[in-house]
Amino acid sequence: MWRGPELRDAPELWTHRLTSSEIAELDAALARARAAHLDVIDLTPETFPLPLLAPRLRALRDELVLGRGVYLFRGLPVERWDRWETCAAFYGLAAHMGWHCPQNAKGHVLGHVKDLGADPSDPATRLYTTAAAQPFHTDSADIVGLLCVANSISGGESQVVSTAAVYNELVVKKPELAQTLAEPFPVDRKGETPPGKSPTYSMPVFHVHSTSHHTGRHGEESDGTKNPITEDALTNDDRAHLLSGIYDRSFIDAAQRRWSESDGVPRLTQTQVDALDALDATCADENFRLDMRLEPGDVQWLHNHTTFHARSAYEKNSARHLLRVWIAPTNARALPPAFAERFGDLNPGPNRGGIRVEGQTPYCALEPGG
Repeated sequence: MWRGPELRDAPELWTHRLTSSEIAELDAALARARAAHLDVIDLTPETFPLPLLAPRLRALRDELVLGRGVYLFRGLPVERWDRWETCAAFYGLAAHMGWHCPQNAKGHVLGHVKDLGADPSDPATRLYTTAAAQPFHTDSADIVGLLCVANSISGGESQVVSTAAVYNELVVKKPELAQTLAEPFPVDRKGETPPGKSPTYSMPVFHVHSTSHHTGRHGEESDGTKNPITEDALTNDDRAHLLSGIYDRSFIDAAQRRWSESDGVPRLTQTQVDALDALDATCADENFRLDMRLEPGDVQWLHNHTTFHARSAYEKNSARHLLRVWIAPTNARALPPAFAERFGDLNPGPNRGGIRVEGQTPYCALEPGG
């Protein structure tokens, strides 16, 4: 658990600028992949070897899942790479942490965060395709990575908060509303409906759950390595009690606008609205949030179960352009059964998380809207 001002004053705890040796290794891996005529989606730890960077990426994966849940890489040379090289380098880096998840019904496993002119007032719109502000939310995958290719002249700042810090504040200051946030809310799928599922589902924001997968100071992962206790976990003998968050108010609001009680979607109570308002206000509080402006070559990495993230609005038709990956890490944390409604298979592996619909073929779009 952390608060924004603590990390703002100690960037060395969560930031790494890539060294010249690490960048040279990426250049060599790109040259090898291009010579082999590989598509971006073909890149794996075997086809995109990074002997120097791979240990750092494994440590990053562990820091995200078991530690603070937020990290920033700086210095990818996107100004001299062409689009294929930029996409391939980002996708290849992420491949060393786990499996890529599809991010939309089209099957993008490498996505683009770009204003495509979509209407943000349409409840079916995914807000990352607009220049509108995105409220604090989580994505439908364990880890999200965002590589800044270009930013706007103004606006588009990123904000991140610790899920545990926000939850603990609400438990102390507004316990009734904290309890409400641990009860189900109706959520819309915005038309991206997995086979056999309904177009809406019910999901609490906060989940306090226990797991026999021990992540305490004396615990071991399946590969026998020792892991530190997670910052949002308490241990009792061989059980860890975890807090996981899953939230996007725009999807909750969409369920209210697109569906009626006759569709099986209950209306939000005033207490539920008050709880969401209190959650959003706490996330936005400067005593909790960490602000950052991504510059070209920066990569923001977040663990969705322990952080909420947001983005301020920016000018329409801006050059702002981010690449995005969703990752199911090889050391994915245990999740409560309710998450299966959104994440599908909860076992660590290639089928965990993402947006999965019938007839979907995963692919890497090199350009926005592809």
